[in-house]
Amino acid sequence: MDIIDFIRILRRHIVLLLVTPVILAALVAYMTRKPDLKFNSETTLYTGIATGSSVELDKTITAQTSNTAFDNLINLIKSRETQQEVAIRLLAQHLSLDKADPRYITAKNFAELKRITPAFISRLVVKNNGKTLIAAPDNAAADSSANKTFSFYAANDSISPSWLPASTSQAAFKQTVKNLTDYLESSDTNFIYKLLNYSHPHYSISALSAVKVQRIGLSDLVNLKYENDDPAICQQTLEFLTQVCIINYRNFKENRSDAVVKYFEFQLKDAAAKLTVAEDKLLKFNTDNNIINYYEQSKAVAGVKEQLDMDYNNKRVILAGVQAAITRLEEKLGNQEQIQLKSAKIIELRNQLGALSYRMVSLETKDSIDNKDIQNLAALKVLSEKLKDELKVAVGELYKFGNSTDGLPVNSILTDWITNVIESENIKAGLVVMAQRIIEFQKQYAIYAPAGANLKRIEREISVAEREFLEILHSLNEAKLKMQDNELSSNLKAIDPPYFPLSPTPNKRSMLVIIGALVGFLIVLISVLLMEYLDDSLKNPEKGSKRLKLPLLGIFPKILLKVQNIKFLFITNRLLEIAIQNIELYLRVNKSKKNTNTLLVFSTIGGEGKSVVVGNLAEKLKKQGKKVVVLDFSHEALLKTETNQIGYQDAPPQSKSAAKAKGRQRPSIISLMLGYPDSRIDTESPFLVKPENRLENGEYFVYNVSEKFYSVKNYTEILEQNDFELTFVPDYVIIELPPILYFPYPVALVSDADIPIMVCRSNRVWSNADQAALDVLLKLTEKQTHFILNGVELPVIETVLGDLPKKRSRIRRLLKKLLRMEFYARNHI
Repeated sequence: MDIIDFIRILRRHIVLLLVTPVILAALVAYMTRKPDLKFNSETTLYTGIATGSSVELDKTITAQTSNTAFDNLINLIKSRETQQEVAIRLLAQHLSLDKADPRYITAKNFAELKRITPAFISRLVVKNNGKTLIAAPDNAAADSSANKTFSFYAANDSISPSWLPASTSQAAFKQTVKNLTDYLESSDTNFIYKLLNYSHPHYSISALSAVKVQRIGLSDLVNLKYENDDPAICQQTLEFLTQVCIINYRNFKENRSDAVVKYFEFQLKDAAAKLTVAEDKLLKFNTDNNIINYYEQSKAVAGVKEQLDMDYNNKRVILAGVQAAITRLEEKLGNQEQIQLKSAKIIELRNQLGALSYRMVSLETKDSIDNKDIQNLAALKVLSEKLKDELKVAVGELYKFGNSTDGLPVNSILTDWITNVIESENIKAGLVVMAQRIIEFQKQYAIYAPAGANLKRIEREISVAEREFLEILHSLNEAKLKMQDNELSSNLKAIDPPYFPLSPTPNKRSMLVIIGALVGFLIVLISVLLMEYLDDSLKNPEKGSKRLKLPLLGIFPKILLKVQNIKFLFITNRLLEIAIQNIELYLRVNKSKKNTNTLLVFSTIGGEGKSVVVGNLAEKLKKQGKKVVVLDFSHEALLKTETNQIGYQDAPPQSKSAAKAKGRQRPSIISLMLGYPDSRIDTESPFLVKPENRLENGEYFVYNVSEKFYSVKNYTEILEQNDFELTFVPDYVIIELPPILYFPYPVALVSDADIPIMVCRSNRVWSNADQAALDVLLKLTEKQTHFILNGVELPVIETVLGDLPKKRSRIRRLLKKLLRMEFYARNHI
């Protein structure tokens, strides 16, 4: 569809396109002839969500976070709970009035409220009556004073009661609101429940849902607009909505943060208890094992034990050397000295000296030595020196000989012997004490070895409990910081209070009328274009060729009774001439050398206009000097032989007068009113004359459809079967077949035809059954089958002939050239 076709569609339906918008606009104007006066008020809230202050210094607000916060706030304002609370407060305010006050409600609406309100509802209203009712403090203020904690709500805790009548206190108003709320929640059939859930213009949820809430650009401001027929109610509704919104938003933010703080406080107590248990366990373990500092003590014990082992081994080495020296000295003294050594006095002194040395070593190696031990050690040393002297004297008395067996001085050998013996006894005593100390250290090791593992486990438990405690403490501090930040961010303020509207808002009647007209125009336009797009008829040669998949032989126009400003006779004759030219061109291209060419005209169904096309083609061929014979089938014979078997009944043939009367019938009044062209057929047109009236005797024959007809191979056999004789040799024989979808046809005749021609109406829908019948016929012939599109609209003829020869105004011609861009083409060639 190009621009020309689009304009033609608009022009064809121009009356409908103009009348429908006018009717809809008039209907809208009539329905809005008495518009209700509406008053409009608005308020602006500062939220501080996007750019407000924050307690968290490193807090960043993204666009998504900001949008989510604004969506939460807007949805909270539009929530049913908020609207219900506003409605109850508004109702409580109006019921608290003793008489109509234009600041709160007009006299008309107040009288209507009093009329519909039952008496028992009025008893729920709390009056001041000269008594002072003290309202309970708000939660934020009470918590702040009780807990002595900082709160951002402290400065904005009190709400000014300027929105209350002078005769009502804030405490009385709150009690009234509570009474009405309790009554509302008592059942779903009471008066207040119905008032809020039905369609009351002031107190219903549906009326309050008309409040428009919108964020102003990308700012921190939220704008609330409300429209109502009462200016006072319009203002008071926004006032109550602002108050309820601030309170509910504060509670929403507080409850969410407070729950998190309580959770972390509970977890902190639990973590502190776990840490205390672990620390008490460590204290008990240290007490039971006498541990002050395990790691230092274990290190000291290990160092002392290592030194003790080293001293013990050194003393054993020294003892072995001393004993070896004693043995050598005793060998030098000989047998006499051995006998003398066995003296009881010397042995006793030696034993006493060994015991005394053991006691001295025990005192010297003791961990802690007091004054008494020092005195005992000094006495033992004195006694040891005395025993040593006695032993020297005893040994000296025994040895009277001055030389040893080797000739050495006995006194010298005895002195060395006594010295080694004394040293040997001292070393033995020291080794005994060291052995005992080693056993004591082994016992201490047995205690310290498992103590280290247990101490590690206890310290790990303390470390885990401590880290858990510190993490929860950190989270608690962050939650408290978040709670304070939420308090700061939820501290909404009304920077532009709702105003009292003095004049009603302009009505939108003119806009509604324009919209109604535009909607009517668009509905008709879309419907027309949709019908044009969904039109599945053959309509024009392009759609016909695409749908039938056959080449076009020609078109034949619809013969209308009234054709304005068009040379219709010239157009029709020219279309017939083009069809004949195409026929001759096809025969010449296919080099047909026959003296007589057979044109087989058929259609899939009846009523396609085959006879009209055949008669006009035959007459035009005669005028061009061609000899033509037309063979038409007998309708009566066809009905008798074929259709009665399937119960088919053809319509009775109409008389000429009846056809004329049908063609001259009056056009539809609705079509004339809508500006559509006259669609009546001109039955007296020369192009609708029957073929038998166009041709002479010997040129038009009617053959019978009998059993022999289906075996014919060419037109001569048809003539012979019906006893027809020709007096001349024709150039063209045009044979018309019955509808091929309903009746059989001679297969050999189709195969012998020079040009099979199918006639079909332009306003018909090509079905799958039609295509199936055509496909069978196409398989029976090797010749190219063509089609003629019958009954086309006059605008379609321009696709074949170009601009139709008719009178056009200069403006119309210029506009058409502009649409076709002819000026542009001429200037750029």
